[in-house]
Amino acid sequence: MDKMNNMIIACIPPEIEKYTEYLGAFLDGMLVKLVKNAHKDTPTMKSIPEIIENLREEVIEFEEQLALDKFDENTLVELFDTANFALRGYVALRLQEVEHE
Repeated sequence: MDKMNNMIIACIPPEIEKYTEYLGAFLDGMLVKLVKNAHKDTPTMKSIPEIIENLREEVIEFEEQLALDKFDENTLVELFDTANFALRGYVALRLQEVEHE
């Protein structure tokens, strides 16, 4: 079966254009980690308090890695994990019909 790839196109506001390179790399890293962990529980299988706890754990892992060696690639990877749990919280709330503009 062929895998389909969806594309996201984003308009970067002039106020943050200087971060465009970093935004792209960060999104790529987040996606790699999301795919790697796709077999784990989805947001619909976790409560918001569980997602918050996972998010706190990821922040701690980032802090520990930063203190250990900020130049190790894993320091950046821990930020992908943190962002991915924030995304899980967002998805969980959207699935509960929480809206925003």
